Amino acid sequence: MILNATRKGLITGILMILAGLILSALKTPDNSPLHYIGYIFYGTGIVWAVIASKDKTKFGTLFNEGFRCFIMATLLMVVYTWIYWATNPKKMDETVAKQKEVQLKNAKDRTPLEIDQQAKDTRKYFIPMVLAGTVFDFLLIGVVVTTAAAGTLSLSKKN
Repeated sequence: MILNATRKGLITGILMILAGLILSALKTPDNSPLHYIGYIFYGTGIVWAVIASKDKTKFGTLFNEGFRCFIMATLLMVVYTWIYWATNPKKMDETVAKQKEVQLKNAKDRTPLEIDQQAKDTRKYFIPMVLAGTVFDFLLIGVVVTTAAAGTLSLSKKN
């Protein structure tokens, strides 16, 4: 059965979510290189979507296939990210506390009260900030990988 790009994006997103859940269940440190496995799935899924439409030689058509894939995967990752942080307030508090500690150690022009207020504000807007970062990161990576894959494939067909 031939899968269209949207279904490939769905599969890619599910693999990324599974990787995230497994790493979370294994309590993998936030700075572990294992967290890049989701990005590997993401890039591979996009390339898979573009290469599967290799009979098309126009860059725009190839880009469209990759675009549909990475939009679906990004949507799934945004929903997963929202659910993850909404259901893990303790993890969110730990993240904000670590950030506050670093700022207290490196406080140059700010008082501890200002840093404390910033931590409260960060906690208040944490989920929207993380979601915005997720959207931006995945869309940027998706465009770069799709452009590279579609460009390479369309140029190789011309030669």
